[in-house]
Amino acid sequence: MSADQPRNYPSELPALALRDTVVFPLTLQPIAITRPVSIESVNRALAGDRLLFLALQTTDDEEPQPDQVKKIGTITAIRQMAKVPNGGIHVVVEGLARARADLVTRTGQTLRAAITLAPEQSERTLEVDAYVRRIRDLIDRALSVTSGLSQELRAMVTGIDDPLRLAYLLSSLLDMKADEKQQILEQENLVAKLQAVAGALNREIALLELKGKIETAAQQ
Repeated sequence: MSADQPRNYPSELPALALRDTVVFPLTLQPIAITRPVSIESVNRALAGDRLLFLALQTTDDEEPQPDQVKKIGTITAIRQMAKVPNGGIHVVVEGLARARADLVTRTGQTLRAAITLAPEQSERTLEVDAYVRRIRDLIDRALSVTSGLSQELRAMVTGIDDPLRLAYLLSSLLDMKADEKQQILEQENLVAKLQAVAGALNREIALLELKGKIETAAQQ
């Protein structure tokens, strides 16, 4: 658990339903917002303490209903906000802590969630450290087969000592389906989170190697 984690948060927050993306604790994430109900939640957060509860929407509906929002989500703080010409807004949010929505309500364009913190276990065991090492090795391998993954990523990952932060940062950067990301967020066991990230990295490397072979064959 990061040092600043056992903070007190309000028991009710404006809620934002996300389509096709999951925002993790301990990460920064840009989000483009166009739906009126979502813009309303951002405006309410900005008028108060800038806190929002973000959770994955289980459908593609334009108008998210309370029963279409996943229970486990992330308390986030809005760090930046900019209006865009189409009437939408772009925000950068910082994931602060995992939380459970006990009740989601919608009144007109207002979506709110009554929440309880869902603290993470983050014990440093030998198994956790072994997975962290494996993930670092996989990142080195990924960087050796592609110029697509930047050296910046290596620097970022090398500088992270917290295995939970490492798992969440990579989960936010890797090309995974939203459902997969949601599973990582919901997973209670830190080793299982790291296993899932290592699996996704392995897939990414296999794809990069295959792409490299195809390009080489095409050149020949």
